[in-house]
Amino acid sequence: MKHIRVLALAALAACTVHTRAASLEIGDSAPALNVSKWVKGEAVGDFASNQTYVVEFWATWCGPCRMSIPHLTEMAHHFTNVTFIGVDVWEQGADKETTVNKFVQQMGDQMDYHVAMDTEDTFMAKKWMEAADQGGIPTAFLVQQGKIIWIGHPMGGLEDSLKEVTAGKFDLEKARKRGKAQKKVEAFLQKASQGGDEAALLKEGKELEALDKELGGITPGEPFNAEEALKSIKFQSAMQKYQQALIADKPGEDIDKLEAAARAAAPKEVAFDDIKKQLQKNVAHAKVAKKNQALFAKYAEAVGENGDTNAAAKLGKEIENLNLKDPETLNELAWTILTDESVKTRDLGLATRLAKAGVDASEGKDFAVLDTYARALFDSGKIADAVDCQKKAVAACENETAKAELQATLKKYQAAAGQAKPANP
Repeated sequence: MKHIRVLALAALAACTVHTRAASLEIGDSAPALNVSKWVKGEAVGDFASNQTYVVEFWATWCGPCRMSIPHLTEMAHHFTNVTFIGVDVWEQGADKETTVNKFVQQMGDQMDYHVAMDTEDTFMAKKWMEAADQGGIPTAFLVQQGKIIWIGHPMGGLEDSLKEVTAGKFDLEKARKRGKAQKKVEAFLQKASQGGDEAALLKEGKELEALDKELGGITPGEPFNAEEALKSIKFQSAMQKYQQALIADKPGEDIDKLEAAARAAAPKEVAFDDIKKQLQKNVAHAKVAKKNQALFAKYAEAVGENGDTNAAAKLGKEIENLNLKDPETLNELAWTILTDESVKTRDLGLATRLAKAGVDASEGKDFAVLDTYARALFDSGKIADAVDCQKKAVAACENETAKAELQATLKKYQAAAGQAKPANP
């Protein structure tokens, strides 16, 4: 597990890929379900006219997708008359099928709905995502009577829409208007981020506020406020300049001025000092990674498909001799050795030592680092120690969705520990 670092204007994060002009909109007939493989659950054929469907697009590399999967499962368990389908798109790596299969197996009951993979010619990505001008995942499509009636982030309005559908109160025309309004909001935010004329932006923003009231919320439950949106964009811009100065090691006076500007632009509800602390950690991590990039790349090559075990051992010692103190770098190195599909020779001893160093550097307070160390212990056969460490990871985690994933891993380790116990004489 890795940290999720978010400083965003939108309430919901997404992994952006690309966009194009939309030709598929709310109210249109849903494209076909043309997939290469059903990874979990029975195959779903054509859309039945008397059935409601959620078709959600995701990928194993997408952090926000991982966060939304347990929530989708909760909805699938609640709305039992709806068919939920997760379609893997834009997957990365050479052996995509193995990557997806392992991911779904690891998710277990947390991913309890139909799961499929896109075709080699990316039919689903093209006919659904790109056709609807959706360049970010996760994205869900709600289909009823063969027509698309809602499009959006699965944690941003899908549940409310399903409630309305179930109660027979869903308003397709309003949904269509909301879809178009959301595009206007996106264009507004894009112009603002590019430094558009403030007076013109405020005028446009007020028009969007009026539209928000007319529709009962462009995004229900999240009132649109133009001034707040513009303040958030200014804050993000100031934070980007501040971050760039830190990365470039600008003089202290310059950094202090940029920090002051960012602090002044921060919305009242923002805990600036907490963000500053995380930003400094991220910058330190980026510097370590940049400084040692060549060494890390050589090690990755040495443990790869056509690698050299002798060279890998030597390079591994060089990495240890760096005596790294950045917990995130140590965590990423250990996690890569333990899980990356491109790694063909896994040095569990090195991964364990790096993970332990990460735990020490983070004073045992980082759940992601503890989770990695527990994985290293488990893969090394130290199951009881892995259980103890995973319990600490669960205790250190305050994010409920991430905690559920950690607890699922803990159950796996505990089950293995039970099997490993000697039988009674």
